[in-house]
Amino acid sequence: MHSIFMKRTLLIALFLILGNYYVKGQSSETANVNVSAQVIGSTQSAIEIITVNTLQLGNARSVNGQININPVSDLNAGFMIAVGNPEAEFRLNYLPDRILNQINGNGSLTFTYRISGNDEEEQATSEPLDLENRNLRFNEEGRFYIWIGGIIDLSNAPPGNYEGDFTIEIDYI
Repeated sequence: MHSIFMKRTLLIALFLILGNYYVKGQSSETANVNVSAQVIGSTQSAIEIITVNTLQLGNARSVNGQININPVSDLNAGFMIAVGNPEAEFRLNYLPDRILNQINGNGSLTFTYRISGNDEEEQATSEPLDLENRNLRFNEEGRFYIWIGGIIDLSNAPPGNYEGDFTIEIDYI
């Protein structure tokens, strides 16, 4: 027997961000981040993920061995659109701190992801989405806009290629 008060949570979407980081020398760093998305869930309640722009680190400046991409204000932030049920509520969860490992070596670096979101396609008014477990809502067209940035600590990273992953879970409420 089903209760009207029973909470139904579905794992809807999984973003996978694979980083291919290359550190050149000790004074300059460049990096590329490739973004792909995978949808998990039934076709009735699935969320479509549209990647508009990937996170761009090639133009970012390193300060004291760190690159900082602000998802609210930096044009280098990645940009995605989640499309789901119009005006449906959901929660968004992620682990912000990820260790990226050197592909051909023993080095590692830390990437602390920061994301912001908005029900309007306006980055400057997007709100940082911390792990406070609050309810979010798709707009009347069923869209929610997500910007991805973060802080990369390159201070102790030896030159080389680095890779890792980042997962965002979106759960309908």
